[in-house]
Amino acid sequence: MRDLSFNIFLRSCTRQCRLTLCWLLLASCGWQTLAAEPEPSWTSRWFDDVEGTVYLGVGKGFHQTIVPGLEDELHNGLLFVLTGELKWRNFFVETPMHRSGAYIYSAAIGYRFYQQDNQSWDLIASNYNVWLPDNKVSIATPQLNGLQIRNADSVNSLRYQYQWRQHLFGVESGIDLLSHQGIINRLSYSYLWPWRNLDIYLNAALTFESNKVLNYYYGVSAAESRPDRPVYQPGAGLKTHLGLSALYPLAENWQLDGSLGLNLFSHQYLDSPLVTRKQEYMAILMVRYVF
Repeated sequence: MRDLSFNIFLRSCTRQCRLTLCWLLLASCGWQTLAAEPEPSWTSRWFDDVEGTVYLGVGKGFHQTIVPGLEDELHNGLLFVLTGELKWRNFFVETPMHRSGAYIYSAAIGYRFYQQDNQSWDLIASNYNVWLPDNKVSIATPQLNGLQIRNADSVNSLRYQYQWRQHLFGVESGIDLLSHQGIINRLSYSYLWPWRNLDIYLNAALTFESNKVLNYYYGVSAAESRPDRPVYQPGAGLKTHLGLSALYPLAENWQLDGSLGLNLFSHQYLDSPLVTRKQEYMAILMVRYVF
């Protein structure tokens, strides 16, 4: 069976790669122009500087969204999730699943333009919101019938991170250029707690989303309205994430991976006619192979 999270991960990376490929081409041209010594072989140029780890996970997931029906395909069958962190010079691809909680859709492509001691500045492209899977309305959820497609966003952001011992603080601010053209700002905190053979991550985040974001995902236009679904145009809103993740080594290249997450929303989200729940709950349990 086709896996939802794997497909969305690939699709989000594909859309975000446009910006990153431009960075790569411009940077490559600059390096070639400024090179004073004989250029190394193609293999050494592109592969010798690649660092990182890739994981392939197999398991089950549960996600109860505030809009019923959006999570249906996640609950069917097994999840095959490709995650990891890869770095090539100052460019990187990451899936910060454990630092962000149980966000299995989260993927970021970026460029680190400043690094000193325990702090860094990055330009990143990542997705914050995933709506109708594969651009389909769930036939099991009548309240979604007649809605226009809401695509996953691709937010281009400036990110600052500071790490002190096991503490990681982050600030992000960006705008989506493909779907809603809205602004998203995020404050995040993560604590790594090594306990016996476990690596435990405690996470918290506060996200501000502008009125364009909320109108795109939770608003109801005149064309979408009906007697039980009135027109709705929300303002900007806040959502809070609390997460817990843990890693346990099973063998040399095998890990047991579990995550729990809770999302809380301001009234701008909850007042939407599309919303029937007050919180989101997420849980993932999988076995991962480390390449």
